[in-house]
Amino acid sequence: MGALSVVINIVLILISIGLIVAVLMQEGQRQGLGAIGGGAETFFGKNKANSVEGKLKRYTKILAAAFIVLAIVATIVTGHVSTSTTASAAVEAAEDAVEAAEEAVEAAEETAEEVVEDAEEAVEEAADQAEEVVEEAVEDAESAVEEAVEEVTEDTNN
Repeated sequence: MGALSVVINIVLILISIGLIVAVLMQEGQRQGLGAIGGGAETFFGKNKANSVEGKLKRYTKILAAAFIVLAIVATIVTGHVSTSTTASAAVEAAEDAVEAAEEAVEAAEETAEEVVEDAEEAVEEAADQAEEVVEEAVEDAESAVEEAVEEVTEDTNN
């Protein structure tokens, strides 16, 4: 919660307490039958706005209006703060996802490099083995040719 939201909530609580006190200090409506007969037109009835009761009613109206306005402002500020918080959380989540993807790409590259190295080693080993087999085959063929030449030479001499 932002500092503005905390300040607004504190002021809202203070206005609420003031409103409660102002309402509780007012006297109840006791007009009864005197109001029907015109008894409300006394000296105190005409100057009621300047009395303590009139001032309490005026304070109650002012505090009630301030309470309503401040409650609306608090709702707007809280909604804005939660929207900002949600947006920043989404940005953080996206950054975390990008970081995880980069790590996965690095791991895949390392694995691919290892596989390529292993394949190169296997190809070299196969080439060496093939070369050995070819050399042995050539030696065997040369030996067979020499033996055949010797037999032919012996047959022709006999």
